[in-house]
Amino acid sequence: VCKINIDSDGRLAMTAAIRKVFVEKPEEFDPRKYLGPARDKLKELYKHKNINVLGSDNKA
Repeated sequence: VCKINIDSDGRLAMTAAIRKVFVEKPEEFDPRKYLGPARDKLKELYKHKNINVLGSDNKA
């Protein structure tokens, strides 16, 4: 059994993506505008972690 925590990394990725939108476009306060990029970063991070860190590459 192996336990790896990736939640903190996900929170940091989401927060960084949201902050980036707020810095680049401070007028954007609609959650649909800034949560989309944040979700994309989260998916990218978890895909990387699943394949490269958790070792699931070529095991489907």
